[in-house]
Amino acid sequence: MLPRGVSLTLIEPKGPVNVGHVARLVQNFGVEKLYLVSPKADLSVAAVYASHASPVLDRAVVTTFDAVRRENDLLVATTAVRATKKSNVVRRMAKLDQLHEILSSAPTSSLVFGRDSTGLTNEEIRMCDVTVTIDTGQEYRSLNIGHAAAIVLYQASRGSRTRRSGQGRKARDVFARNLYELAVASKIPSHKTKNLGETAKRIAAMSGMTDAQLNSFSGVFRKAVAALDSDQDLGSKM
Repeated sequence: MLPRGVSLTLIEPKGPVNVGHVARLVQNFGVEKLYLVSPKADLSVAAVYASHASPVLDRAVVTTFDAVRRENDLLVATTAVRATKKSNVVRRMAKLDQLHEILSSAPTSSLVFGRDSTGLTNEEIRMCDVTVTIDTGQEYRSLNIGHAAAIVLYQASRGSRTRRSGQGRKARDVFARNLYELAVASKIPSHKTKNLGETAKRIAAMSGMTDAQLNSFSGVFRKAVAALDSDQDLGSKM
């Protein structure tokens, strides 16, 4: 079963057939909410393809991506495009078989699917906390959104209802910022710390740690920065 608090987000969906099929999947898997960000599809037509799940479209929340992010502690981006450069941290993938555990770590979460033709932008993926992909043949990797949503929801459902770790975005952001500040205070070259904050947030999101555990690490990082600053001040006075 899906962990509690899981929603699904479609970004600018254009095809009513896909929207209808996704609405049916939302009902099939017990997804708690469907967000539609700037939908282009005719929802009355989509309702025909949703069949008995047409009430899902009546309840769907038409909103902005910023609002979806504010309302959810964890966002999982889905994409067929993998990173081709080491610097493209946001397109480094979590394993799909870890998805249930990752979703279980947050009180509220949303699976984010991009446009029918172009998917999610780098910036939209950056706004998410975790990125996943579906392994397919190399010749043509992109799946129909309805098919992709079915696979992702099935994988997300494969797990038992476990106790949540209770991890929120604020604790992840503080953890990432303090780790970055420690790297700077340690005089690690800037080209090596450029993507450290983004990497740290994603590692935290996949770690299963609680807010309390992340905050403990953040406290250690802050004390280390203070100690380094103190040593540097002492050295400058000698």
